[in-house]
Amino acid sequence: MDRASQADPLVVLIDLEKRVRSVLTLDELYFVFVNETHGLVPYRQAILFGRDGAPLTVSGVADLEHGSPFAHWLKKFISPFVREVDHACQITSEDVDPSGAPDWASWLPTYGLLQPLTSPAGDRLGSLFLVGDRIWNEDEQSMLDVLAGAYSHAWMALGRPHKRRAWHGTKGVVKALVLTVALGVLALPVPLTVLAPAEIIAVSPAIIRIPVEGVIETVLVEPNQEVATGDMLFRMDAASERNEFAVAQKIHGSLKAQHAQLSRRALSDPRSKRHLAETVGRIKEQETRIRYLEQLIKRMDVFAPTRGSVIIDDPSSWEGRPVGLGEKIMSLADQKMVEVEAWLSVEDAIDLPLGSPVRIYLNSDPLTPVDAVLRTFSYEAQPRPSGVYAHRIRGEILDKGRLPRLGLRGTARLEGETVWLAYWMFRRPIAALRQFVGI
Repeated sequence: MDRASQADPLVVLIDLEKRVRSVLTLDELYFVFVNETHGLVPYRQAILFGRDGAPLTVSGVADLEHGSPFAHWLKKFISPFVREVDHACQITSEDVDPSGAPDWASWLPTYGLLQPLTSPAGDRLGSLFLVGDRIWNEDEQSMLDVLAGAYSHAWMALGRPHKRRAWHGTKGVVKALVLTVALGVLALPVPLTVLAPAEIIAVSPAIIRIPVEGVIETVLVEPNQEVATGDMLFRMDAASERNEFAVAQKIHGSLKAQHAQLSRRALSDPRSKRHLAETVGRIKEQETRIRYLEQLIKRMDVFAPTRGSVIIDDPSSWEGRPVGLGEKIMSLADQKMVEVEAWLSVEDAIDLPLGSPVRIYLNSDPLTPVDAVLRTFSYEAQPRPSGVYAHRIRGEILDKGRLPRLGLRGTARLEGETVWLAYWMFRRPIAALRQFVGI
């Protein structure tokens, strides 16, 4: 005895209706059609066809291979019959194309029952094709017809497109109001702002450079040390120059003694007058060299040309290092004369006229910003250590009574012209899109 005869058909029918109401996807619904219908009407195989007559799924398999020989045979010989029939009926191999009838027994059992699935309006949704080894009786066809109504309703509910609800009544007014407010917010005028890394630097610092080529002997100052005008900053190794100075003095003394002897001889020996003039020239040459070496030795002791704070990274790293003429060693800055320096990347370079507001949020005190105004904007971008090109920007600090310490770093917020909020939000995406499409 089969399972259908063991259970009450009404109970099975109700259970199937509950089952189709609980599915969430069309794939799950198709699975119920071809596999779980067997609980109501027994069959050996079930095939679900779509609205166009193409097979969608087959019982007993997870996924129908549409390129298989069985699928091709169904499309060629069964699908045309499915498209033409709009009512439930039994079919056999005699009802299909004669050229496909011999292969019926290879693919399907003898007796088939085609049950169309239609919407309440009469629109075709698909067809359920059941095949077995015996003729279908009227009771089975009647139960299947009732079940087809539930199947069609579930199929239509899951397959219909979700329609947007019309805006009516209060909800429509609220939605329209929200949309209007959102568009109004996007049209609000706001200053166009960009961010850039910033640092507190000195205004016109005194740059201390190497006066002569040589080796630094010792650095006498420390970073941030306050020095007065005339304080020694560093000393260069002058041992070679002092030796040359001593040799020049000895040569000069020897030439002076030789000049005195020749002066006495010239009184009695006229030939000595010729050597006397030559000796005088050599004496002047040595005197010139002595003065040069004396000035050179003095220049190798470097003093502060003005009062200020010493800006140098590591004094000990300079000691004993060979340096070239004009090489920068340190700088002297006035702590009371500082300004803001920021580096604005090329991507963020907006129109910033002189006097534009600049606000700096220092890393050491981000809750207390420093206000400034734009003083200079470099014309040409320069390469930075990070590998990007950026414009140098300098700004004058407004509050002279609360100047930040020299060397502090942070982030500068620069304000440009007034634009819409929508442009402020989408400026970078618009620029990237223009670069990508080349418009």
